[in-house]
Amino acid sequence: MDVLTHLFLPVAVAYAIRPDLFPSLRYFALAIFAILPDFDKLLGIPGLLHSVFAVGVIGSVVFVLERRFVGTRSYAAVATIFLASHLLLDFLDGGPVTFLYPLIKTGVGLEYPSQIVFGDAVQDVAVRNPLPRVQADVTNSNRTAYSLVNGYGILSALVFVTVYFGIHSRHRYKDR
Repeated sequence: MDVLTHLFLPVAVAYAIRPDLFPSLRYFALAIFAILPDFDKLLGIPGLLHSVFAVGVIGSVVFVLERRFVGTRSYAAVATIFLASHLLLDFLDGGPVTFLYPLIKTGVGLEYPSQIVFGDAVQDVAVRNPLPRVQADVTNSNRTAYSLVNGYGILSALVFVTVYFGIHSRHRYKDR
């Protein structure tokens, strides 16, 4: 999945559901946590940051640092949600996501084999393989290029802008 989708889709969903979690623009900077798991490839250990253990450890470190230096815990909650969103989006995109790395180095993801099959007559229409399948695979450590931008990323950015300005303008309209 591309970087823009990982950045904008979770922020758009979180902001649409709970705009109160973003009292200032500083909270939007937490979106960097949504792309943090892909840094495991930079480290040369694919799968390391794509696990629930990494989400737990990173989320706990952010929580402890925030409590110690700021005295709150709202940044850590949002950051952890963004971290977890990365794993969910990669899983939905086919993965493989190594949820239990380093205990299990095999990753899983969804595959969508469904097809609409057309026959000779109008009424000869069928759906083949309607349900998604879970596929398991070992994380590919030989990949050297990663998608920066694709159509879903552009769409995710547009959804975010629409949600943000839609909610923002609605709040301004109420205040009048």
